[in-house]
Amino acid sequence: MTIPVIDFSKLNGEERAKTMAKIANGCEKWGFFQLVNHGIPEELLERVKKVYSECYKQEREEKFKDSIPVKLLNEIVEKKSDNKLWNEDWEDVFTLLDDNEWTSETPGFK
Repeated sequence: MTIPVIDFSKLNGEERAKTMAKIANGCEKWGFFQLVNHGIPEELLERVKKVYSECYKQEREEKFKDSIPVKLLNEIVEKKSDNKLWNEDWEDVFTLLDDNEWTSETPGFK
């Protein structure tokens, strides 16, 4: 099995229905997919990744490590193996409901 790869350039052409079906399949069966030929410049993607990484380090990492789910998981791991979690890789989400509700103080984030 391979992760669904969807060619976004085919969304507005003869293969629209087929592309939409691939998107639906990726969402329903996998929960995600890889999108290619989306037209977003690589430089922009790298800039977003850099700014978000800075924001996470400055504003969110310590809160995450001190969160209840991480503490509980650490307790479970320690009880079973005398080890500690050292490389948690969980999802981090910003919910922006309005243009006036940007929570980040990281330069360039907005």
